[in-house]
Amino acid sequence: MSYQISRSEKKRRAKQVESLSQELVNLSSHEIAKLPCDDFLKEEIRTAQPLKAGARKRQIKYITKQIRETDPEPLLNYLEARKGSRLKKKAAFHELERLRDDIITDVLAAAEEALQADEPMADHWLSPALDMALAHFPSLDEMDIRKAARRYARSRKVAYSREIFRTLKAAADTAKIEQE
Repeated sequence: MSYQISRSEKKRRAKQVESLSQELVNLSSHEIAKLPCDDFLKEEIRTAQPLKAGARKRQIKYITKQIRETDPEPLLNYLEARKGSRLKKKAAFHELERLRDDIITDVLAAAEEALQADEPMADHWLSPALDMALAHFPSLDEMDIRKAARRYARSRKVAYSREIFRTLKAAADTAKIEQE
């Protein structure tokens, strides 16, 4: 099972980078000079500052395009350190939501396969998303996630979806603490 990013997901990610661009344009000249990016991008950010309305929007979209072609992580780290930006936290939160949704998609597919084969669902159903989560978060309790996911597949209760997210969030927080 290979993952293809949906158009909606691509748009959401583009909006996140656009929010980053907006914050960069609102920085002072002194802060722009210290940005961890190439001089071309710094100059484009400076160009956007005096612009008004539509021209500013177009310039921000152009900056967004330039950032998407590179890794936005250094810029997010800079904003977080300098301005206390919540963009990085928000992006991490959305990434955990996507991971949870991918795990749910995998368990629903496994439940559907089991139903069509007229067999009970296996305890260890195939889930590339869960494998990726386990690789990123060593402290993640695989059995808790699998149990909550199976319960969600049976009942479709939102409480089980939230339980999966809480477990992923706890593992992410633990991994962050261990890194520091």
